[in-house]
Amino acid sequence: MMSKMVALLFALYFACVSAKTCKYDSSGFQSHWRFANNSIMLQFMNTDIKNNHWTGIGFGDDKNNLVGVFFMVSNNQVAVRTGATTEHGPPTFSQNGTNSAPIQTQSLLYFPEDKTMSAVVQIPVQFQGRNLQSCQKWRWIKSGKIENGQLTRNDKSPKDKKVCPMECN
Repeated sequence: MMSKMVALLFALYFACVSAKTCKYDSSGFQSHWRFANNSIMLQFMNTDIKNNHWTGIGFGDDKNNLVGVFFMVSNNQVAVRTGATTEHGPPTFSQNGTNSAPIQTQSLLYFPEDKTMSAVVQIPVQFQGRNLQSCQKWRWIKSGKIENGQLTRNDKSPKDKKVCPMECN
């Protein structure tokens, strides 16, 4: 119930902005994004993630060399980090002071009773050495475990979609 209300609030928020809103809805993911002011505003929702697991979204056509935004659910709280990964490998996180502008976090929520995690982040189009303004595959990564503070590989292949952030496709 709560996750549906959160989804409705995000849908209303994105409906009120002037830029076109794109979306992806499949296999436990609901995402909306729009391009504006040299950044991508992304609403990312994983509707089937347990506590002490991680999820995320990777960018790039090469499944063995993705940059991304990753969300860790630990102690029923959500943390966000940026870094790189392969199709199944756990992410390695970027160090502070890299040449990429940081992402801005608008909202991080986790509802343990629904196993639903939702985040709204603003990602610069020049992200981790990639230009996200160009068309490329985005990969929604289902989840991997967090064991003793270490992230394990994800056990399912990511869902992917060719995305052109300046267009809705």
